[in-house]
Amino acid sequence: MSDPAYEPVVPAALRPMAPKAAGDEAGGDEGLFDVAVQPRLRAYLRQLWAYREFAMTIPLGQLRARSQHTSLGRTWYLLNPLLLIAIYYTIFEVVLGIEERRGVEDYLPFLTVGVIAYSYTRSAVQSGASSLISSHRLVRSLRFPRTILPFGVMVAQTSTHLYAIAVLLVALIPMGQFPTWRWLLLPVALLLQGVINLGFTMYAARLTFTFPDLANLLPFVLRLGLYVSGVLIPINAQLITNDVVRTMLQLNPVYNVLEIHRQLLLGYSWDAWPWIATVSWAVALLVTGSIYFRAAEDRYASG
Repeated sequence: MSDPAYEPVVPAALRPMAPKAAGDEAGGDEGLFDVAVQPRLRAYLRQLWAYREFAMTIPLGQLRARSQHTSLGRTWYLLNPLLLIAIYYTIFEVVLGIEERRGVEDYLPFLTVGVIAYSYTRSAVQSGASSLISSHRLVRSLRFPRTILPFGVMVAQTSTHLYAIAVLLVALIPMGQFPTWRWLLLPVALLLQGVINLGFTMYAARLTFTFPDLANLLPFVLRLGLYVSGVLIPINAQLITNDVVRTMLQLNPVYNVLEIHRQLLLGYSWDAWPWIATVSWAVALLVTGSIYFRAAEDRYASG
């Protein structure tokens, strides 16, 4: 029997209607609606707001249920980033000597910030890509804004990312990185990254729904992103000598997200460009991702 504490809050519009009594007036279609019909944008936004509890309760309940099946439970949210950092540090610093050969000062904090920040984007995109397919029964039978599904994924991934952020802030201190006023701006960086992640997630959800084979390709794309976004190695003139290639890599939205994290947490020299690029990417991806995702919303119920 399921725990009542994990029951999702279902808006009234999503609940099954009671059957009509035998003496009710004719007109059996009254109260019925086509789940594939899209409301206008203003009504759609009102629906999103009305169903906000529904969007948040389901993914958070799933996370709680998932953690109950392991001995360490939510402790894994802390252990996973630490294990990744240990593996990458061994490979790139101990074995390859990145710090000495590529001009990276204090490679361990550089790596720690990169791995934890990138893990947020990777987890959000990977989980969001399957949000439509994994909820196909819900999508086919109930009328609700489909954007709730990728948004719900973002809620769940953000909640787990906060555990990793706690690990990050504590771990930086023994590395010689002490709190400064810049750390107070970290919520701004997290908000911008969350918006970028949501835009990516909406693109990934529709593309994977349209082309299911992309679900098998996506892990390789995200692994490539690990190397081209400045997570493990810096994107600088020492490493990337071709100016055009280096500039293209530095336009990557995830690269700029990592740069603003490192400016805030590691005291890197202040540069306005990564902030301008990150805000621009956040707005562009949210708007275009929403349009792209919603343009096919009438197909999701019949997929």
